[in-house]
Amino acid sequence: MIKKAIIPPALEIGDTIGVFSSSSWGSKADLQKNVTFMTSKGYRIYIHPQTTNRKGQSAGETRGKIDAFHALVRNPEIKAIISNRGGNRALTMLDKIDYDLVAAHPKILMGYSDMTSLLNAVTQKTGLVTFHGPLFSGLSHHQDLEQMFGILTGASPEMDFSGCDILHEGKAQGRLIGGNLSILQALSGTPYQPDTDGAILFIEDAGDHLSRYDRMLTHMKLAGWFDNIHGLIIGSFTNSQDNKDRPFGFTLEEIIGQHFENTDIPIIMNAPFGHGDRLLTFPIGVETLLTAKNGDISFKINML
Repeated sequence: MIKKAIIPPALEIGDTIGVFSSSSWGSKADLQKNVTFMTSKGYRIYIHPQTTNRKGQSAGETRGKIDAFHALVRNPEIKAIISNRGGNRALTMLDKIDYDLVAAHPKILMGYSDMTSLLNAVTQKTGLVTFHGPLFSGLSHHQDLEQMFGILTGASPEMDFSGCDILHEGKAQGRLIGGNLSILQALSGTPYQPDTDGAILFIEDAGDHLSRYDRMLTHMKLAGWFDNIHGLIIGSFTNSQDNKDRPFGFTLEEIIGQHFENTDIPIIMNAPFGHGDRLLTFPIGVETLLTAKNGDISFKINML
């Protein structure tokens, strides 16, 4: 069931941003560098103590992550919540989150990569618009900071998709849904799988084999993810791997083309988001308009 979109209050200069770790832990030096950077931009930063917890690769136990997240949601001084970094194990949070609490205190929630699970679960369960954008640990060297602040402060800028490739022309309107491909696939068959009916889907990934991307897309196709999507935006698939001795035999573009060969939806390749140099911020759950025609791409977001 698609819930009505809830737009969180826009970020303003002087607001407090809360930071926790949904996935893996990061260094205190990186934290401090980004606290200094965001303070220079006019924001107050609160680092929850859980952020530096360690348990193997993870930022502590799942219970600690849940408690930290709920504390930031409850805190009236916190206007936005950003995960410190990606990695793994954000999925373990999903069945322990108080979604009624999140819906009762709507605020900006942002991250990407492993955070794809938390972003889409929150939007699916509550209708709250979440933001697929930079992690706190990457803000100080983020190339698309102006666009990110434009989205978080309530503007509805048209995305700059110049330099992207059009795999299939068309025009589509729909809710924006997506994130990291492998994490989206991991949501299949769970109560947190996003409803993609009528959606414009965006995907990216990094560091995996072309054969595995093909398998993920095949699984999602068979599971009905793509049955009625209105558009598809492909971001960067950084450091994609192949077997040198026995190559898979298909490029990423060929894989995408085969899985969507019988559709008439607009499909964009090489969009500026993902684990590469570019990471435009996408609001998950809002209405968007995508047009790809005669070599030109227009992508408009409605944040009203």
